[in-house]
Amino acid sequence: MNSPLRLGPWVTLAEAASTQDLAAALLRREDESAIPGVIQARYQFAGRGRRQRTWLSQPGEGLAMSLIFRDYPAHPKPHLIGMTVAVAVARVIGCRLRWPNDVTFEGRKVGGILTELYPDAQDRPVAVVGVGLNLNERHFPPDIAHLATSLTLEKGGEYEPEAMGRRILAELPELPEPNAWSDLAPYWGPFDATPGKRYLQADGREAIGIEIGSEGELIGECEGVTVRILAAEALFA
Repeated sequence: MNSPLRLGPWVTLAEAASTQDLAAALLRREDESAIPGVIQARYQFAGRGRRQRTWLSQPGEGLAMSLIFRDYPAHPKPHLIGMTVAVAVARVIGCRLRWPNDVTFEGRKVGGILTELYPDAQDRPVAVVGVGLNLNERHFPPDIAHLATSLTLEKGGEYEPEAMGRRILAELPELPEPNAWSDLAPYWGPFDATPGKRYLQADGREAIGIEIGSEGELIGECEGVTVRILAAEALFA
């Protein structure tokens, strides 16, 4: 898979509201040489995850970056781009992956991958993949302390955010092109923690994950029936 750094530089900011929103704005520039490949913020104060949930990244504690995949405009399966990035993360930190975007250790969330489509100057949809990882956090708010973890809590040590981000980017050329789930599945499989996971579907019904289907979708069980799910929210107890 092509790294976004092939077409644009790495830009590190002292702070940003949301690296995703900034990437979306820069992607519209006519001058493609002015579009970065990666935007990282040392402090992100209005980041978000799926369903517009807030994702904060305090200075030096977490990794917050957005990858602009201009090599793949109007890609027919953009979710596979994000899932490939998730595999790169797992290969670097040794975590587990839960469809479609949760990065976990023993059921606790250490990070997430957010894939969004934004138009470029030619109005082509381009995948921008946000990566948020808890690196050096040792304490979390009481309402999520039982659900969240960090790399420091799991493995000890301290981690420099940009160095960690660059390690993740270095994995991408070692992974297949995001054209088919059958190509990515052997790489995802060793990290997969999807089976048995509870998911909330768009219609409000709960499903239990069984496996990932042939197109990268979730195959689950809902009310005794096997269902094919394209979008759902993982539930954490």
